[in-house]
Amino acid sequence: MKVEFMIYIYGAVCASMIVFNIIYNLLLKGSESRMQNRCQKMRSKINAQISRLAAGKNVEEAHLQELRRKLSHINHLMAFHQVLQEDMEKKPDLYREYRHQMRPVVIYMAAVYRDKENMQAGYFAYFLSCYTADKQMAMDSLQDILLDYVQKSNLYCRFNALQALYHFGTPETIAKALRIADDGSVFLHEKLITEGLLSYTGDYHALIEELWKNIMRYSPHTQLAILNYIRFRSGEYQREMYEIMMDKKADKELCLAAIRYCGKYPYEPAYGPLLAFVEDKDDTKWEFATVAASSLASYEGAAVIDALKEALHSSNWYVRYAAAQSLEHLHVNYGDVVDITAGSDRYAREMLMYRLESRKLQSLEV
Repeated sequence: MKVEFMIYIYGAVCASMIVFNIIYNLLLKGSESRMQNRCQKMRSKINAQISRLAAGKNVEEAHLQELRRKLSHINHLMAFHQVLQEDMEKKPDLYREYRHQMRPVVIYMAAVYRDKENMQAGYFAYFLSCYTADKQMAMDSLQDILLDYVQKSNLYCRFNALQALYHFGTPETIAKALRIADDGSVFLHEKLITEGLLSYTGDYHALIEELWKNIMRYSPHTQLAILNYIRFRSGEYQREMYEIMMDKKADKELCLAAIRYCGKYPYEPAYGPLLAFVEDKDDTKWEFATVAASSLASYEGAAVIDALKEALHSSNWYVRYAAAQSLEHLHVNYGDVVDITAGSDRYAREMLMYRLESRKLQSLEV
């Protein structure tokens, strides 16, 4: 009897799941149908305005008033966004002018969505980041409003607001936005920050100057993102990076970022310290030895070769790999490392032979 009862319960659960899936699919299809209808109506209204622009007329004020009313609702905003994404490549010049003339509507919506719940505000910020990709909406008032979006305790909203600012914000506004986002209430990975900064469409020299001017006002987490951004964009901060590398009190990740910078942009004063990092036998400092070994690939000299060969004997796999990789990059030949290839250290020999054979195979493929 007990077994039969359990079977009935199991059957009831399965039936409930089937009913739920049927209802969910029906609701989903209904939602898609409603979205398609909204898109069709929106496309018809936008096309009428595009025709006016093609005839040399302006967008009707009544249309802008209607957009203010309808786009304040998230479903209509999503439909409007979808139509723009699908159609604006057909007549890019006309759609660019259309977007230009509806700037007052966008400012109005920015104020409206600022007071809505986080997910809706986040979607509007996403719409804005797409909408401003060609810098047609570079307005100071929008920048000020987006700073309020960055203050929201929601990752989606903060990220999209920052993306929008990267497209049309000034260096001062972006630096301020990063300080706001650096409050610690929401974790924004440093890679996301770096990638966002790399999408900046303005003068990156001015942006870097502004970020560096405020560097001490950021947490180490955000400082790391900024240092990585500078490494990708500019080779004009060698002295500053060298000072970070040599600062005993600096955060470890910042020091490693500075070492990487000195590897990408060789700096004569960094030559000796990089050798010292590689030659340091302290197992707890293997990260410094690894990154320094990679950075020495940009330097030349017998001391570099000797330090990298010695690093092949390290007990740490990452140090050995970085050293072998740098020796390969420096185009050492088998004769230069015969003491390693014929030596008794199997790990050093295997690592070096692996890298040299890989280079040989790559040259044959070319």
